[in-house]
Amino acid sequence: MIDAEQVKTVVRLPAPQRYEYFVKRVAASGTVWGLYRNGWALAKKDDGTLVFAMWPDEEFARLCAEFEWEGYEPQAFALDELLSELLPQLQQDGLLPGIFRTPGSKGVMPTPGLLRVDLEDELRRETP
Repeated sequence: MIDAEQVKTVVRLPAPQRYEYFVKRVAASGTVWGLYRNGWALAKKDDGTLVFAMWPDEEFARLCAEFEWEGYEPQAFALDELLSELLPQLQQDGLLPGIFRTPGSKGVMPTPGLLRVDLEDELRRETP
C-alpha cells in the first residue's frame, strides 16, 4: 500500500519516468494491476490499435476507473502470468501494453517484446 502523497508525486512524473517506476515496482512486487469488469479495460490508440491498460499498484489503477472505465475495479495478476501468458497473447493479437495511464496522460505503449526485455532486465538486476 502506498500513501496518497506518493501517489500524487508519481502521477505527476512524465510518462517515461512512470514507465521506469512501473518496471521497477512490478519487478520488486511480482504483481501487476489492471481494471476489470466483465473483461479487462482496454483503450484505443488514435490508429485504432487496442491497448491493455496496466499499473504498478492498485491506487494508480483506481484513479483511472472513471469515464469509459466507470464501474471497473482494480484487479491484480502475477508478473509471471504477464511474462508467460499475457505478453505473448498481446503480441499474437496485435495489442499493445498500456503502461501507467493517468487521468491526464495516456502513458507509454511499448511493444510486448520491449516490455518483456525491460522487466527481465530489471529482474536480473534485482537477483544477486
